[in-house]
Order: sequence, then structure tokens, then C-alpha cells
Amino acid sequence: MFNFFASKFIKDYKNIENPYTRLKLISLSSTIAIIINIILVIFKLSVGYASNSSAIVNDGFNNLSDTVVSLMALFGSKLSQKPADKEHPFGHGRSESIISLLVGILIMYVGAKLFINALHHYALEDQTEFNLIALLVLILSIVAKFYIYFLNKRLYNQLDSDLNFGVMVDARNDILATTGIIIGAILESKFNIRVDALMGLILACFVFKPGLDLFKDSIEYLIGQRVDPEIEKKVGEILMDNNFIVGYHNLHIHEYGKGHLDGSVDVEISQNLSLLVAHQLITNIQKEVKDKVGLNLSIHLDPTYTILIDEEIDKQIKQLEKQAKNDYEDFWYRSKQYRWRYIKRSC
Repeated sequence: MFNFFASKFIKDYKNIENPYTRLKLISLSSTIAIIINIILVIFKLSVGYASNSSAIVNDGFNNLSDTVVSLMALFGSKLSQKPADKEHPFGHGRSESIISLLVGILIMYVGAKLFINALHHYALEDQTEFNLIALLVLILSIVAKFYIYFLNKRLYNQLDSDLNFGVMVDARNDILATTGIIIGAILESKFNIRVDALMGLILACFVFKPGLDLFKDSIEYLIGQRVDPEIEKKVGEILMDNNFIVGYHNLHIHEYGKGHLDGSVDVEISQNLSLLVAHQLITNIQKEVKDKVGLNLSIHLDPTYTILIDEEIDKQIKQLEKQAKNDYEDFWYRSKQYRWRYIKRSC
């Protein structure tokens, strides 16, 4: 079903490497989750109040919080799609993590509120009136949540989105909690054991814990958590894969939203290379880093030694010179063409 809607509303929806396609897929999954959760809220609250079940009522309010979470995920994905501007030269990608932080706070609040409600229900010693309609609603809820869980798990693995992760964890907890409610209601009706309030307490804990985890992860990301060390390792390997750079330092990589990496580094390079050759060498390295790692890397040159130019080194220098001249001629031609078009428009 998701692929059908994706093919209808998202152009080139299979190209998940495109940041905008990625965010549109997140938006679509959030919209589907919103619709499903609204339906579940209506049914669960109706059945929960009718059967006097705090666990079902709590589960209904949990679905209401899931709806808000999905709305926030939808808003966060839309905001992240905004391109860079003068005030935000690196784009709006981190807004996804800001929304994830707010989602974590909301989930923790709902979990704490549900815990208090379950304690209140236990103190009142209300009896649960469980019937076939309530059972069917809960089973349908589990089926719906399985769909949301597997959809967002697949998208999380493909898109690496904290927003999909939050929805996925919510769905998983709902499946476990709703199953617990059914088991608790059966035990209560068969053996006269009051476990409904206890299930409400367990559900509250299930809600609170992933909210806390999401909150902590979002805080770590926003205050500047180190990127994956494997990325730094790959960048280092590319920097050292030539005969002209003998070392590097001050490698700093920053993530401005998923798939948007910017960084800087100081490289130790030979001081007897011409400016033309050194510039072409750095240009080649930057292109390779961008192609292989997806990182926009700014490189500062530290001329720290003098290279001995043998036959092999001389051959590499001449190749770089030739490439630089070809690139310069192409650049000069394109600049000339642009200036000519500008003059014609001005006239």
C-alpha cells in the first residue's frame, strides 16, 4: 500500500539517496500513521470508557500521543525540506532532530500521565467490563500497529531517520502493551484477579522509556555528537592515498541533517609544488571525498616539507598540470559563454 501511494505522490520515489525524496517518504509515512492512529483513538476511547478499562483508555490516549508524534514528524520533515538561505547557509536539516527532541519530551509526559492515571484507577478499585467488541477492537489495533511498525522499520533502515525510529518504537510498544491488555483482561475475568490497573502501569513504562531514549539521542546530536568514526577513517584513507600529502590534522566533520556533511582539515603537503598542481590535487581529493563519503570538505594546505622529484613523481605532477589546464580552459570557456549571454540580455 505504501509503495502505491509513494508512486502516486512522490516523483522518483525509489531514489532514496536524494535528500528531498527521503524527506517526502518520511512525510508520507507520517500521514499514513496519523490517519490510522486517529481511527484507533476513536475506537479505543469509546470501548475503554464503555468497558471501564483504564488500560484500554490509556492505550487510546497513547494512540492520541502517537497521532501528535506523527504530526510533529510530518512537520519536521516538511521543515527539513526547506533549502539553504542567507540566514541558514547549511540548510534546515537539523530541524528533524529538534522535532525529535520535542517528540521525546511529549512521549515522556504522556507516559508519566498514564502512570498516574493507572494508580488512580487501582486506588478506586474499579472493575473492568470486558466484552467481545472490546476484544475485536484491540485485535484490529494490533494488526494496524504491526503495519505501522514494519513500514517504519523498513524506512528507518533505508533512510536512517530518527522520526521513523520514534514511530516504529511507539508501534512496537503498542503491540506489546495491547497484547498485555488482552491477557490481563482474560485473567481478570477468569480468575477474578485485578490486573487491569497493573497493565496500565506497565503500558505507562513502555511509553516513557522510548521517549527518554529519543530525548537523550536528540540532545547528543544537537550539542555536536561525533560523527561515525568510520567516516573519519575513510576520509583519512583518501587524504593519504597519494604521494604529496604526508599527514593531516584538525579533521572536523559536522552533520547538518541526514546526508548533509560538511568538514574541514589541515593537510601537510610539499612546499615545492606549484600553486596550479597543489590546487588540482586538492580539487581531486575533494571530489573523491564527496563521491565516496558524501562530505563537503574544505582543505587548508600546510607546506611542511620538500618532496624529492623522481621520474614517477614528475610524471604525476605533469598529469595534474594537464588536468588543471584542461579544467581551466573549460572553466574559461563556460565563463566566456556566460558573460556573452549576460551582455546580450543587458542590450
